[in-house]
This record gives sequence, C-alpha cells and structure tokens, in this order.
Amino acid sequence: MMATIRFHDALRQAAQALAHLELPAEPPVRVVRDLYGRLRFAVDSAQADYPVQAREQLQKAQAALGPYATSDELLFRESFSYPDKFFYQQNWLQTIVPMGSNEDGEPLPATEVLLLDRTVTGHDWLQPAQTNGRHAHRVVFFGLKGGVGRSTALCMVAWGLARQGKRVLLVDFDLESPGLSGLILPTERVAEYGVMDWLVEDAVGQGDTVLQGMVSASPLGETTQGAVRVAAAMGSQESDYLAKLARAYADVPSAHGPQRLGERLRRMVEALEVREQPDVVLIDSRAGLHDLAAAAITGLADTTLLFATDSAQTWQGYRQLFGHWQKRLKVVRKVRESLAIVRALTPKSDREGGVKRFQRKAYELFAETLYDAIPIGVVESEADYFHPIETDEAAPHFPILVDWDERFQEFDPGLRPEHGGASEAQVDATFGALIEWVSKRIQGDDA
Repeated sequence: MMATIRFHDALRQAAQALAHLELPAEPPVRVVRDLYGRLRFAVDSAQADYPVQAREQLQKAQAALGPYATSDELLFRESFSYPDKFFYQQNWLQTIVPMGSNEDGEPLPATEVLLLDRTVTGHDWLQPAQTNGRHAHRVVFFGLKGGVGRSTALCMVAWGLARQGKRVLLVDFDLESPGLSGLILPTERVAEYGVMDWLVEDAVGQGDTVLQGMVSASPLGETTQGAVRVAAAMGSQESDYLAKLARAYADVPSAHGPQRLGERLRRMVEALEVREQPDVVLIDSRAGLHDLAAAAITGLADTTLLFATDSAQTWQGYRQLFGHWQKRLKVVRKVRESLAIVRALTPKSDREGGVKRFQRKAYELFAETLYDAIPIGVVESEADYFHPIETDEAAPHFPILVDWDERFQEFDPGLRPEHGGASEAQVDATFGALIEWVSKRIQGDDA
C-alpha cells in the first residue's frame, strides 16, 4: 500500500527527484506550488528543445506526487502567452528543502529548488524591500501575542525620544485591534482619517486626499523638547470600520501589475514621512504571524523589536517564523541584523538567573535558524560568517530588558505625574534600557 503524501512531504519528494534524476543542467527545472500545495515542474525552454527522456522522467516524478500533483503535464515556455513574465518575475525564490534523516537518524544534506509559491497570504514575509533613499529610522514593535506590553513600551520609547528633542511619528498597523490612539490621544485629538481610510481610498486612487488629515499631536510630547505625532488605525469619524477592514488587505491594480499590501503600506509611510519630516518612525505591528506584521518587518523596518516572554509558546512561534526564513538565505541575510529581542515583563524574582536562561534560549534560537553555521576547523574571524557569540551585547539575540512593574499594566501614558501618571524616574526604571538602546540605534544612522 502506497504511503499517504502530506503537504510537508510533497516538496521534499519533488526536490529529491530533481536532485537524483539525470536532467540537463541548463535550464534548471523549477517548481511551482499552487494555493492548495500542489506542485508542478516548470522549464524555461521550448518543449521541443528539451530532451524527450528528461521530459518523461519529470512527468513520472510529478505524477508520483499523487494528490499533490496538478497533473503530469509540465510547464514550458509555450504554456504561457507571455513566458518572460512568468519565468522572470521576482517571486521565484531559491529555497532550501530539508531532506530529513537516514535510517540511522543522521540528517541528510538539504537540497535547493527554485520555487514559485502561490499563497493566499504571507507573501510579504519573503519579500524584503529595497530601501528607497534616506529616510527616518523605522522601528517596528512586534510580538507573537498580545499582553506583553508592546504598545505601552512603544509609547514610553516615543516619550523618551521626544525628551531628547526628537520628532517622533507613531503609526498603528494593528488594524484588527486598534488601540494605540486610545493610549496616547484624547478622543478630541484623534485625526479625521486613519490608516484604514488610506488603504480603502488608495484602492480607488484617492490615498493622497486623506494624508493631510491622518496625523495628530499627542499630549505625550507637550512636556518635552520634541514632539509625538500619531497616525492612528481608525479616524475620529469612523462609522464603517468592519466594512473597510474586509477590503483593506486586497491587492490593487497598478501599471506594473497587482500591488500587494506591503508595497502599499510602504508608499503610505513614505508619504507620511515627507509630510511630517520625523526623526524616527515607530510602528506598532499587528501581533502574530499576520500579513500586517510581515509588511512592517520585511517591508519597512530598519529595526524590529521582537517582544518575548520565557514561555514555550513564544519560543515555538519565533522558531516557526525563523524556520520559514531559514529556507531562503537571501531573506535571512537581509532581515537578521535588523532584529533585536526584547525580554518583556522581566520578573523581579530570580532576576539574574531568569535573564541568563532567557539569553541562552534566545541564542540557541538564533544560532540554529538565522546565524551562519560555521564549518569545523574554520575560525569565524577569518571567514565571512555571521554568528555572534552568546555574550555579544550587540547581537540580535542579546535581550533588551523591560522589567515587570504592575503600575504599567493598566497605565495611561497621557496622564501627567501630578494627575496619577508615572514620573520620568519611574518610566526610566522600567523602560530606560529600551529607550537607551533605541536611541543609540538611531544615532548609529548618523555616525
């Protein structure tokens, strides 16, 4: 009885076939994976120019994928009206496919395939953007789940930077749970339009018409030498938010083909930066493995702060994300040095021991997924490898600490100390290390 092929088996079986079949070296055989995970081989050649024997081997290998084969028909140039559009699009990614283990349990060498992955969502996790000229340093605040103090930390970092004289722009990408404006903007201060309005208006060519009404000043900056400006998710006159949300993530047509969410949000942030001229942009990301987070982290961030607690859920979630990147080396090399992990809600009991355990787990996570594997006998300093040591305080895995303090669990950042709000000393005691770290990171741009 033939073994059942599952989703995770199909690509491995296809890659294994390509590695062992006697096929021409050029052009290489590519793999297309459709919305259901079904696979098809594609060759950038006319069918008549490709050897008959190689064609027959590929058809047999494709058919062997069972329910994860679309058919035994291969894709050649004549399969498309405009073959160059198909074969030369940017969405082809060199992808590492793990081959599993041998009978003795020893890992087999991974192989690579050129993969075009058709997905409903998640495109932006694998599409790091190219920087378009100089811009204010963009810091994304991200967490796998809510309740870790991410938004409060963002507000306190904004205040800390404004105290240094910085003009800070906050942008709320948490469209499905908008709340940043509620933290630092009184109702009467919320701007007329929000990020959601820009997305739906941009889809019909009117995004520029709402830009001037998207940003308002937070009272948080009034006691500082700088300013805190906020682009909220929701505008002040909102009455149809859910109807807009149902349309916000759609691709929109453009002269160069469909424009995805990540590209659209990048245009919006760039337009806001032109209007606001901030020194730094802080983006409150949607929590979880969501397209909004992907757009922020891979499409916009100069720095991404990964909020984490020492829980199995945290480590498992980040390992899934890093493992997804790990299969695409070009993505890993563009993303990893922008990351920094934040140990959120650091307990005061056994603080030193807890921090060391967290640091060890963070190092193991990065070392096993995003850092380069250094071959035995090679001295890292003598080769081009990125693999910081565990105690390297400048490394992505080295935790920035935010202490647990119950006064910030139901905290109103807009309250001044005389009205029950936190003092500068109290904020610095809890968030000072994070504020200082972000400040130095920004200063590094000007060095």
